[in-house]
Amino acid sequence: MAGPAEENDNEIDYSDYSKSYLLKRFYRDYLRPNLLEYVPVQVLHVIGALAGLVPPLLLRNLIDDAIPSANLGRIVTLSLWAFGAFTLIALIRFIRNYFGHRIAQKVVFDMRNDIYSHFQKLPLKFHDRKKTGELMSRIIDDLNVLQEFIHHGPEGFLEASTTISGVLAILFLMDVPLTLIALSFTPVLVIFALTLIRRMHRAFRRNREAKGKLNDRLEDNLAGMKIIKSFANEDYEMERFFKKNEEHYDARAAAIKYFSTLGPVSYFLNSFGLILTIGYGGYLVYQGSLTAGTVVAFYTYLIRFRAPILRMVQISQRLSRFFASTERFFSHLDIEPHIAETAGGFSKPRGEVKGKVAFEDVNFNYSDGETVLNDIDLVVEPKQTVALVGPSGAGKTTLVRLIPRLYDLNEGSVKVDDVDVQDWNLRQLRRNIAMVMQDDYLFSGTVTENISYGKPDVTRDEVIKYALEANVEEFISDLPDGYETDIGQRGVKLSGGQKQRISIARALIQNPKILILDEATSSVDTYTEKLIQEAIDKVSRGRTTFTIAHRLSTITNADKILFVENGEICERGTFEELMDEKGQFYQFYQLQFEQLAETSG
Repeated sequence: MAGPAEENDNEIDYSDYSKSYLLKRFYRDYLRPNLLEYVPVQVLHVIGALAGLVPPLLLRNLIDDAIPSANLGRIVTLSLWAFGAFTLIALIRFIRNYFGHRIAQKVVFDMRNDIYSHFQKLPLKFHDRKKTGELMSRIIDDLNVLQEFIHHGPEGFLEASTTISGVLAILFLMDVPLTLIALSFTPVLVIFALTLIRRMHRAFRRNREAKGKLNDRLEDNLAGMKIIKSFANEDYEMERFFKKNEEHYDARAAAIKYFSTLGPVSYFLNSFGLILTIGYGGYLVYQGSLTAGTVVAFYTYLIRFRAPILRMVQISQRLSRFFASTERFFSHLDIEPHIAETAGGFSKPRGEVKGKVAFEDVNFNYSDGETVLNDIDLVVEPKQTVALVGPSGAGKTTLVRLIPRLYDLNEGSVKVDDVDVQDWNLRQLRRNIAMVMQDDYLFSGTVTENISYGKPDVTRDEVIKYALEANVEEFISDLPDGYETDIGQRGVKLSGGQKQRISIARALIQNPKILILDEATSSVDTYTEKLIQEAIDKVSRGRTTFTIAHRLSTITNADKILFVENGEICERGTFEELMDEKGQFYQFYQLQFEQLAETSG
């Protein structure tokens, strides 16, 4: 087959393709650029394996010649040869290990950069349907498998095959009948090793799956500790964790059982060949048809023979894991981005962007085919504030996410300053738009680092300026290190309102012409809501602003209110106009205040 075929959402499936295709692709894209370093290292493996065949021959000469003749010079010469051989082997092992690991790390370094960069280019639709753990596995686990194989796969094959070939050649040259008898148990050893290693790898796969489930349970538990304690559900959660931990324990125990069995049993099977060598070899020495030195050398070679046999079996298993990881790697790397950044697309200087937004006959659905937005027509003039209101799942968030082209449309167009967003340079477009979401993500780091995220070269004065606009200064003095306080993963050390205000400051740092606020004041107390709303009122001035409102009291001054339901704009107008119409917005507004009155009462 010539190449991969596309599946749903442009994900490539390599499972039906030949392993030679993947091997050639891996070699072409990643191994060939490092070939000048990689090939000499592999040659060293062969030289090292050949050097390892020398000491038993020296031992035979020592026993059969130098010692019986009491030739001290010969003994010294053989000892020096042995010293030279062992020194060469040690030196080769150091060089090959150092450079082998370095080259493997370099290849995986390039692969990891490529796959991470590619994930950054893929649209939000891709990330919506993928679990974080799955993508982490592609970046970390699969590439760790590849790194191990790059270094130990060819190395193991060359060293093992050279050793096996060399040992067999020397043994047959020494004595053919003794060789056949000594190796009679080798087929049994190979069959046993193949069977056990297959079972061992299945057991380790189950162990990895159980470990993944245990990690998921642990991550979920620790992240939700406040909820667990508020419901006094510690015992229930411990029981769930203990169950997953026990499953991991059992899976690990099964894997360890096979792993612990392989070495001793293979040693036991190999020992039959050694016993036959001693017995039959001793008999041949007794008859005078074989020397004692030859039997000792023979015995030494047989001891060396078992390890490369097992290594060749293990390489076949490593190779299967290599191909599985390569398939998964390329299947993600070759996903074509639906939304590609256009380097030569439309752009204009930041100061000339007005902030006009227009939706024309917009229809949109996600990959499951269900219509989310239907026939949306809307024009928002520069510096206007538009509020989107409606029940959950109505399509409000999806609608505003089309403006920075986080998703591409099925039909129609979205325009910024009368230019289709698909024709804009993507980076330029998004630099003029800022979003503050309901539960915005903060990165592990300091307050300053989070505020300056959209503009890394920002000055401290600018950080403070936008922090003041977003009412961050109201709580910054309470933090132990002020702006340099580490806020923890996801901003865990801050309250919800504090995180929202930092998110607003972060949005302002790039001085956007279009501001999108997705329920920025929900899930906070009244005092914090007031502070956030004050910040929103300040930052909205002079900007085209889209506000998705949960609390309708916050949108009374909007230039335009849209009531969205089932993916359609059902009503539009000012607050007074919609209240006078006494339509769906009016009912929605009245229902919310009735609920508020009941709660207050």
